[in-house]
This record gives sequence, structure tokens and C-alpha cells, in this order.
Amino acid sequence: MSATEPARHDVATFGDVVKPADDYRAGRAVVVHIDADQSTGRRIVDFFSGLAYGTNGSLEKAAERVYLVTPPDLVP
Repeated sequence: MSATEPARHDVATFGDVVKPADDYRAGRAVVVHIDADQSTGRRIVDFFSGLAYGTNGSLEKAAERVYLVTPPDLVP
């Protein structure tokens, strides 16, 4: 995987957000596939939304249960 290619993570529990969040904080775009129940999935989306907002990045829904989290230095 190249440095410009987004990291891909399956997230099934709230505890699974650490590795994709670390990749994002390291400056990589992250594709997050949420494989959780509705309540947990909403918490996960809220977490990544806050992470992106708090760092001037972006969060985009790419498909059902799939989100792209982009750090600020990669946002056009």
C-alpha cells in the first residue's frame, strides 16, 4: 500500500476506532467500513465526524456503511 493510498479498516466495535484514527492522525486518508449494529455504528460515525471536524479534515459517506476520512492537508 502506498503512502497516498487510503488505509482501509473494518470497524465492528467502538474499540476498533483506534487504528484508523492513528492512521488519520499520521496524515493518511482512511476508508472506514462499519460492521456494527445501528447504535454502535452511529457512535463510530460521530467519533470520526468529531475527529475530522476538530482537525479541519473531512468525512464523506462513500457507500452504505463506508466512510472516507480525509486529513486537512489532503482536503482540496
